[in-house]
Amino acid sequence: MARVKEQGQVLLVDDEDVIREALEELLSACGYTVSTANSVDNAIKVLEKNPGIEAVVSDMKMPGKQGVEILPWLNANKRLVPVLFLTGFGTLETCQDAVRGGAFDYILKPIEDKEKLLIPLRHALEKVRLERQNEELKLDILRMAEEHERLLESILNDAQTKDRVQDKINDIVKKWDSR
Repeated sequence: MARVKEQGQVLLVDDEDVIREALEELLSACGYTVSTANSVDNAIKVLEKNPGIEAVVSDMKMPGKQGVEILPWLNANKRLVPVLFLTGFGTLETCQDAVRGGAFDYILKPIEDKEKLLIPLRHALEKVRLERQNEELKLDILRMAEEHERLLESILNDAQTKDRVQDKINDIVKKWDSR
């Protein structure tokens, strides 16, 4: 059997065991490394323990804390992790509120076509990877600019030293010529 290419690390949050297990099986079969949680509080514990999680797929309506309550925690902890919400009770307003709150997307349940989950998940991971790469490139540019500045300063210092040495030599030559 051919090995599936590693797609990324995903946290799956759903209070319903059957749904969580089915989605875990689907995502694992598609090459994702999947962690699971049955509540927002447990999801936060998983995120705290695993900084490598790249995306969250969460049910929106759960007992206790609602799925959207994971967004403030992610923002407060400066975790650049896209969140896709699953909802069987999605009104346009609640879904728009989730996206305004920082969600990457929302997906209506039941998920009859796996691509309705897989395509937005791939897009979310691609977006966050590009954002991270962009940040790394910005840091590289800053480091290169600082190195360029140090090198330029060194060259200028060397030129000033060379000018002082040349002035000294000229002074000595003038003294010898005047004798």
